[in-house]
Amino acid sequence: MFKELQTIKIISDYLRDKHIISTNLSSISGVYHFFNHLQDNKNKFYTLYLYNYLYHFISSDEVAKRKTSARVFEDLLAIIFNGEVADTQQRKNLNFEVSDYFLNVKDKIASNRREKADIIFANHYSLSVKTLIQKNTEINMGSFEKRVLFDSLKVDNYLSERKSSDGAGIGSKPQFLKLLGLIDTLSSFNAFREKFNQMVEFIYSDDLLLSIKDDEKMELYFFSGAEIVKIFKEYSQNKESFLNLINRYEGNSLRIDRNALIKECKQKIILDFSYLENSVMQYVNQFDHKLHTAYFKYFTNQNIKREVFLELENLFFEFDKNFKELI
Repeated sequence: MFKELQTIKIISDYLRDKHIISTNLSSISGVYHFFNHLQDNKNKFYTLYLYNYLYHFISSDEVAKRKTSARVFEDLLAIIFNGEVADTQQRKNLNFEVSDYFLNVKDKIASNRREKADIIFANHYSLSVKTLIQKNTEINMGSFEKRVLFDSLKVDNYLSERKSSDGAGIGSKPQFLKLLGLIDTLSSFNAFREKFNQMVEFIYSDDLLLSIKDDEKMELYFFSGAEIVKIFKEYSQNKESFLNLINRYEGNSLRIDRNALIKECKQKIILDFSYLENSVMQYVNQFDHKLHTAYFKYFTNQNIKREVFLELENLFFEFDKNFKELI
């Protein structure tokens, strides 16, 4: 995988020189336009190589269920767009001006926001990336401080994932619906809604790339931070619509319905990797295999050199046949 990422770095530098990739990524639209360009140039070598990597290391059934495939996707995006995958220290370096609305809990709210940055760029732009398998219809949107959200609403005893004696709680939609009913009775749903929207406006303001891995297909959904905030606010109009988007809490993390979110998406691309098998990439993969096999063969038997050269020459003949459509 390290060798492939080195090649992708070379490809990304080439595409940046050709102004296909922005020098300074500053919005999700730059990511969308890049993948849209790949879709319009499916037979270019750089597209084939990137799609081959996406399929074999991220989307194929063989690897998609591994938790590491999400990090592999982030590493790929960071290399393509010249950013860095965020770690704890880098996130601590992100500074935000928190509204005085959160006067006594600014540190907690800022921490919730910092966690959303998965890739950070030199110009301080940050991108959130969510990667799911097809059958997972729930998105973990990360920390959304529940003690702040429900503070002063007189429901502190219900902030557990376990069902209470009267069925109210935050661990499932039915529990959440009963909890919102209690809030309406004991305090005010409008007060809850106002605080929820204030938190959403700050915590979820980063752009979001959602990817859904499905073997030979990969769905990509592109959201600006403003679009995410708007979607959440629209769904919070009343208790019923709120729970069409919000599923539950798990720990301190808010989980939402994937289908409700992507229904609102304005920019979507579906990558289809099925054509790779009949493309020149089959020869590139053979070339990589033969080259690495040749290392071992040569160092154990130097007389094999002529045979290795002949095998590689035959592969370059296939490259030559496909050269015009690849450039």
